[in-house]
Amino acid sequence: MTTASKRYAVIGGGLSGIGAAFALHRAGHTVELLEQDSVLGGRCGFDRLGGRPIMLGGKNIGRRYHELRGFIAASGERVYEPFGINSSQIVNGELVTLDNPGIAGFLRHLLRTGSPIDAARMLYYGARVRFDERNRYLGSDYFGKAGADGDSVALGAHFGAEFGRTVLRPLTVRLNAAEPDEVYLGAFGVSLGMVQDRYDQLVDGMQPVLDWFAGQVPVRLGTRVDRIVARDGRVVGLDLAENGGATSFSAYDGIVVATPAHAAAGLLEPVVPALSKALSEVAYYPSTVAVVQYEQPFFGSAVRSIAFDSGPCSAAGVYGVNDLDIVRYTFSGRGARPSPDARLLARWIDDAEAKVRGHLGGPAIERVRTETRSWAAAHCAYVPDHAGFRTVVREQTESVAGLQLAGDYVLGAQLEACYRSGVAAARALVA
Repeated sequence: MTTASKRYAVIGGGLSGIGAAFALHRAGHTVELLEQDSVLGGRCGFDRLGGRPIMLGGKNIGRRYHELRGFIAASGERVYEPFGINSSQIVNGELVTLDNPGIAGFLRHLLRTGSPIDAARMLYYGARVRFDERNRYLGSDYFGKAGADGDSVALGAHFGAEFGRTVLRPLTVRLNAAEPDEVYLGAFGVSLGMVQDRYDQLVDGMQPVLDWFAGQVPVRLGTRVDRIVARDGRVVGLDLAENGGATSFSAYDGIVVATPAHAAAGLLEPVVPALSKALSEVAYYPSTVAVVQYEQPFFGSAVRSIAFDSGPCSAAGVYGVNDLDIVRYTFSGRGARPSPDARLLARWIDDAEAKVRGHLGGPAIERVRTETRSWAAAHCAYVPDHAGFRTVVREQTESVAGLQLAGDYVLGAQLEACYRSGVAAARALVA
């Protein structure tokens, strides 16, 4: 059998799986992408607000997201619109705007919310990320060593309490849905890389891109993987069930498991128990998103988004740069656990709306429509000593030929990192 005639499977239809499947396809291999849901995109959260397509999950695309943007470009001409990260936040009850403050303004903010030591430490870590692209992703030498040395305590313990609440928390809650005492220094470069980027979003969303992808690569939706079949230390295929039907065997020369760590752990437990155990220790936290359309603009041009320092609502902001009447409320962090039922979520939205109006002023505005989505395991918060974790994962994965892993726990939870992890897994699979 020639290299080009190999047949591969990718398990998982999020961006990690899409990256893996597209890379294998472009390399000339036969590949199938298997997704148990009825749609591609994973936690992108595709929905409609009235007649408009929206994304309730991750949608912002950094200008440093070179590989993901390359994939999008391959699908044809797509239109982006600029969209920043949260530009204002609540600090001790006051609204503080941080939109493009410059280094002097950012330093003043750090000093206002913590000690000079906290500010210096933050700037030092930020410089490590700014001047070395590798530090934007999990697995870099610098943050790997920092984690090995310092992850006996959580990230928050490396800074003062007030600094943790007002500076660290907006970062960790946004990317990990976790508090500063639930994440670790070894993964801090990922958060810092996020705030050093500038963001756009696709005017028409990601759905047209994924529709194009599904025309390039065979996609089997509604397909559940019941078992990875391995013989003599090599993957030989998968036991699959399509659309709730009976399980049948499909032969493959190799697979990429591109799911969240907890899902991968369940599949891998019979094949590589030690790998399954390591993956089961990766932390995930819930998140709920509500997108609300109002009768008239809710935000103004001066303040487009607000990050909150307490309560279940971690952030509220316009959906798009010109969508001042459409607000996306994110409920994450310790105050938003467990995931709410419909009645509690309605109260959270009411409270968040009142908070925003209290800071921005103006009369109450009627809602036109609302769409919501909750994920029990929305965001990855990694593990302490991620470098040590990666060593275990690499060694155990290499013990089974024809097996590679991709996902938000490999290089980071940002969209680019997920896509890159899939590409890297595909390349390793055929090497």
